[in-house]
Amino acid sequence: MKQEMININANLVNEPVFGSFEKDGETIEVVNFTLVKKYGKGKEYINCAAYGEKIETARSFEKGDLIHIFGYFKEREKDGKTYKNFVVKSYNKIEKKEEDKEEN
Repeated sequence: MKQEMININANLVNEPVFGSFEKDGETIEVVNFTLVKKYGKGKEYINCAAYGEKIETARSFEKGDLIHIFGYFKEREKDGKTYKNFVVKSYNKIEKKEEDKEEN
C-alpha cells in the first residue's frame, strides 16, 4: 500500500527529543517532536519522527516555532492500542517575515 504524501504547517508544542535505536545491527538516529494545528476552537496534535541525517534540521527548533513538514502517516498497533505517527521526509522552520519599519 502506497502512503499518501502530505504537507502540513503547524506549531511546535515542545523542544524536539533526540535519540537512537538499533535496527539490523545498525544505529539509527531519530528525532521526535509534536506539532499542534489549530482549527477554529479545536486542536489536532501530530506526533512526528525524522530519521538519519534529517535529524540535524530539528536542532534549531524551539517551542512555538511554525514548522512545515512533508511525509506520511503510519499506524501501528502495540498492546491493543493503535498509534498514529507522522514519518517526516522533509521539513523546515518557517521564518516569520519581519516587516520593514522605517522611521521618518
